[in-house]
Amino acid sequence: MSNRTIRTFTMPLAAALSAAALAFAPSAAWAGDLAQVVSSDEEVAAPGTAAAIDHGHVDLGLLLNEGHAEFLARDDSAETPVWRQPDDMVFQVGDNALLTLPEDKAFSFVGAEPGSQVWVVPQTEQADVPWLGWNTQAPSLVANVERGVTMEFLGHQGPGEFSLFLQNGGFEEPQLLWSTATGNSEGFWVDLGTHTHANWVFTEPGIHQVRVRMSGEGAGESAGSEVAAEATLTFAVGDETDVTQAQATEWDPNAESSTDPSSTSASVPVWIWALAGVGVLVLIGAIIAVVRAKGGQRD
Repeated sequence: MSNRTIRTFTMPLAAALSAAALAFAPSAAWAGDLAQVVSSDEEVAAPGTAAAIDHGHVDLGLLLNEGHAEFLARDDSAETPVWRQPDDMVFQVGDNALLTLPEDKAFSFVGAEPGSQVWVVPQTEQADVPWLGWNTQAPSLVANVERGVTMEFLGHQGPGEFSLFLQNGGFEEPQLLWSTATGNSEGFWVDLGTHTHANWVFTEPGIHQVRVRMSGEGAGESAGSEVAAEATLTFAVGDETDVTQAQATEWDPNAESSTDPSSTSASVPVWIWALAGVGVLVLIGAIIAVVRAKGGQRD
């Protein structure tokens, strides 16, 4: 962790997100603007080139090279964009990314108590915090996919809960995309030529990994085949989390993740299990009563 001064933000999450509509308003282009242009000659970093991203603009996306799809991250945090392997990257989300969860049931999917603080990689750019989104603008992708891609959530490994959502202004309900607390993990459609940012929320500090897949129906030279690739995103959440350790962390395909069928019971409210238990006891009692009644009739 660097020695730079960290400011802790305690503004309510809803207030912070009320500026989200600004991201969709027409404006002059700057590094990270949603009106960006992705060119075909942008640099692709060699595999193994480590990068810790603690601020600036990064987009997830697919690139095709000789018909092979790669899930990469377009790092636009410096003067010129560079596409990187997500395995080589750590998104450093310090305590300056802390926001207070509103007293609003609409945000219950986050999985934390109202009024508690959570770490947010926000939908709108904030100084000294990574600004993470996705785009389907790469020329090689546009030439090789029909209409768009599906973005899928393959799992989360890390402490606490993870969620991803959109909110187009402070007065609109949040649009939930993924949540480990509620079990929402369905993929969503992304048209070609799209550039979008969302809110990535973590309820506990530590090392978090989120596995994501993009896939689409092939077109052009890829017609008749699926164009798809997946990658793991690594986040070092909280000032005390070791970025070097996060860099060395690998996705464990054998570990239980948020989308494993074996873990779905964790997202079922306790009262449902209690109600089911009562129902079983009532059923057993009814069966015993019927058996005894039949026994009495025989006597």
